[in-house]
Amino acid sequence: MDDKPIPRSRDKKKKKTGKTKWALIAFSLSFVITAILSAASDKVVNVMSLVAATAVLVAIIALGIIFDIIGLAVTTADIKPFNSMAARRLKTGQKAVSLINNAEKVSSFCNDIVGDIAGVVSGATGAGIAIKLFSEMDADIAFLLTLALTSLISAITVGGKALGKSVAINHSTKIVMFVARVLCGFRK
Repeated sequence: MDDKPIPRSRDKKKKKTGKTKWALIAFSLSFVITAILSAASDKVVNVMSLVAATAVLVAIIALGIIFDIIGLAVTTADIKPFNSMAARRLKTGQKAVSLINNAEKVSSFCNDIVGDIAGVVSGATGAGIAIKLFSEMDADIAFLLTLALTSLISAITVGGKALGKSVAINHSTKIVMFVARVLCGFRK
């Protein structure tokens, strides 16, 4: 009888290789996205008016908070209602099941890649705005005002993410459904 069970070590190696591959993809995405967004925000802040640069800053902060909410919602959502939809061959249900089944990668992308990059870029954008605002002032006053502005940006980001966590946990099914609809092009 040659019916030997397949050794578990192959499965472990395959999982480890998959995790290593994802880590390399996440690293590469983070590097490229951060470089592009940092360069773009630097150019935007230098060229735009103060009001427009502030609007870009608010958009970057909001993007980080929204993706943090999505990442947590996918991680905490119950798959049962989406399994039912997927069984009826609804594309949004299938997409939601896929998101939840890949929660580790989705969370890593949303929270770590997009969310953390948004934090870094918002800090850089805030520093650019501070330079634009306070460059004509006395160095000590400019330093204190820059410190206050960057601290405010950080506090808004952290506070927004803290509020977003309760939203993500309490409304995870609705959020995952919305994201699935967006990814499916708003099909029913």
